[in-house]
Amino acid sequence: MATGKLTKAKRLVVHEGSPVTSISARSWVSREARDPSLLINACLNKLLLYRVVDNEGTLQLKRSFPIEQSSHPVRSIFCPLMSFRQGACVVTGSEDMCVHFFDVERAAKAAVNKLQGHSAPVLDVSFNCDESLLASSDASGMVIVWRREQK
Repeated sequence: MATGKLTKAKRLVVHEGSPVTSISARSWVSREARDPSLLINACLNKLLLYRVVDNEGTLQLKRSFPIEQSSHPVRSIFCPLMSFRQGACVVTGSEDMCVHFFDVERAAKAAVNKLQGHSAPVLDVSFNCDESLLASSDASGMVIVWRREQK
C-alpha cells in the first residue's frame, strides 16, 4: 500500500557539467513501448529519451535526437495523444529557432516535422489537451500559437 512518502531510489548524471533544463515523464510512450519514460534536455545538443526499466528507477537510454542546445534552458514534451499517426512523438524547442517533432519509434529519420517562425532560440513548447494547438516561446519574448490543420 502506498503511503505518499517519497524516498530516493536512483541517481543518474546525464553528463557531467551539463545542466538538465527540462524533464518530462510519461507512463508509456506508445502502444508498442509500454515502459515508463523520461524525456530530458541537458545542453548536450541532444534530446534524450530514457526508459524506466524497474521499480527502483533504473534508467536506460532508449534514443537521442539531434537538436541545437548548448546554453539556453530549452524544454521538450511528449505529444499528449497519438491521434494523428501510429507510434508516438516528442516535441522540442531548439537554439536553431525552430520547433522539432521526432518519432520515438522510427529507427531512421526520426525527424517528422520542423516549424520555423521564431527569430530567437525556442525555449518551451506546450500542447492543449487535444493537440489542436501548440504554443512555442522564444528567448526574445515571442509566443507563437500553431494550429493543426483540419482534414
